[in-house]
Amino acid sequence: MPVLAMLIVPIVARAQDDATQPDPEEAEDDGAGTPSAPPVDDAFAAGAPVFETVVVGRRPASRDATQAATQVGGQDLRDSPRGSVLEALSQETADVYVPGRGAMHGVASGASGGIHVRGLGGSPNSQVLVVEDGVPDYQGIFGHPIPDAYVPFLLEDALIVKGGDSVLYGTNAMGGVVVLRSRRLGREGHEISNDAAYGSYSTLREAAAALGRFGDWDVAGAFLGLQTDGHRDGAGGNALVGQAAVRRRLARNLELALRNKVVHLEGADPGPVTHPTPDHWYDVWRNNTSVQLAWNNDDLALTVTPFFNVGVHRLYDGFESFDHVGGGIATLDLPLLRTADLLVGLAAQHVGGEVDNRITGERPHVQGLTDVSFYGQLTLRPVEALTLVFGTRELFSTTCGAVTLYKAGARWTIFDDLYVRTRVTRNFRQPTIRELYLPFPTANPDLRPEYARAWDVTVGYDTERFAVSCTAYHTEADDLIKYFGAWPAAEVVNIDHVAIWGVEGRIGLTDLGPVSLLATADWRDVGRYTRQNPEAKLNFTLEAGHEFGAHFVGGSLTGEWVHGLYMANYGRRPIPDVFAADLALRYRYSSPDRGFTLEPYVFLRNFLDRRYAYIAHYPMPGFNVLVGLKVGL
Repeated sequence: MPVLAMLIVPIVARAQDDATQPDPEEAEDDGAGTPSAPPVDDAFAAGAPVFETVVVGRRPASRDATQAATQVGGQDLRDSPRGSVLEALSQETADVYVPGRGAMHGVASGASGGIHVRGLGGSPNSQVLVVEDGVPDYQGIFGHPIPDAYVPFLLEDALIVKGGDSVLYGTNAMGGVVVLRSRRLGREGHEISNDAAYGSYSTLREAAAALGRFGDWDVAGAFLGLQTDGHRDGAGGNALVGQAAVRRRLARNLELALRNKVVHLEGADPGPVTHPTPDHWYDVWRNNTSVQLAWNNDDLALTVTPFFNVGVHRLYDGFESFDHVGGGIATLDLPLLRTADLLVGLAAQHVGGEVDNRITGERPHVQGLTDVSFYGQLTLRPVEALTLVFGTRELFSTTCGAVTLYKAGARWTIFDDLYVRTRVTRNFRQPTIRELYLPFPTANPDLRPEYARAWDVTVGYDTERFAVSCTAYHTEADDLIKYFGAWPAAEVVNIDHVAIWGVEGRIGLTDLGPVSLLATADWRDVGRYTRQNPEAKLNFTLEAGHEFGAHFVGGSLTGEWVHGLYMANYGRRPIPDVFAADLALRYRYSSPDRGFTLEPYVFLRNFLDRRYAYIAHYPMPGFNVLVGLKVGL
């Protein structure tokens, strides 16, 4: 984990609506054309020195001030007692739901770790897109992300875009988008850190990270190793993640960056406790590579990013797949006078692969999917207090033909601290290779793409120490793809019109003495398709800490309550409400002259020892402990 993770434990408000966050584009330029991170909160300044960082690329999502979004800092993700990045994000906002089953998640669509945003996602999980440093990340044949493949050690922040944004991101950005940004050192020199932890169920976690800047070169690398026996047979596994990035400043306004991440996961589906299946193992390798050429000056910013993602998945039943996703994205950001900005882009990608049955030798036919799209977004500021955003994307797909998408939004700052924002957007998802061609358990080559029209409105009040907001949202979806029945009588078909509406609210209190509080709640009506779509969710985070000289003592109490869970559609097979709470305690010593930090910590997970499950008959762990030590140089 970068040294920043060990220097400070932020006792500040957690995630706020993205519209209230500093815009990275307004940050001071670092001299190489890449904006530096926004200024660090004053709460950091009282502690050990904080290193300046710069972030990889410019995030298009942050340019839409009218969207509903929650931004979570990388430090908050690193300090979270939750078991994965996606679960930590779910803790920060109640309209995002991520079910769990223990230390590791599954790798299939609909498994634990599925991302639900305002009633869309989960099964299939391809309705929510994960983007890492501007590159879409998903398993090519099945179309969904791998939940255990994301680690916080080199993350600058994460942005959750609610209501989707297919104008900027294309297919799969239908219910929402999780945008992850990496960090790198923003000064000459280097930093090295290590985080080792051991806990219940023979859980061992080791993470190391190094960042450096040497002249015109920036380097960053991280390694994560996780091994656990799990709280029941088949719930354990291993995870290895290695990530490296290098950037060369070719000129003051021109830079070239290369990024690569390798993931290896071994685990199993333990099955329901009524009939366990601990031998249902999986073995997954994935490699994600991207190159980014960026040119920035005062007049325009041009970014070109080719990428190639490849993976090999092997399952206990003989299934083996090799998939690939390759393509490129080019964007041009052009200011128009002082009151307008134009963003235009060109994107293309091809998804393909091979599937084998190692037992029978069967090799189903896999037909690749290709799409090309042109998109644009216009931002207008006719007066200082009003921002208008309009966008459209024209996409041409080998399976869906021509697709037109759009969005429009407005944000009005009524007073300095009071604002209202609204947005409507049309999103879509094209069927995956699995749904079109593979008999797992069935396929339908005549499937049509899914479409959704999302609308929301937010009223919020935000000051330095107090923030409150309320959002009403409504989504109408057509031709959703659903599986019905069981093999050999299973079918996958497009269903009719679906309407989802709900209300989300949040309140944050910052630096009330040594204490900060965040509470967020969501209620929704998802209609007939209630499978793993909760009716209500509440999350809270209470933090407290005190710094004296080179020493810091602090902790956090986090909790989640989920109501109205069903294991089948039409409100069938209800399961009990979920309530669980975690406690994190930490001490930090920072050497003021040598830049050395030492931070022991302990996570008391489910410290009330509740018996609960997000998925019927997949009980979550009881009270368990993780003890760790972070060291930074």
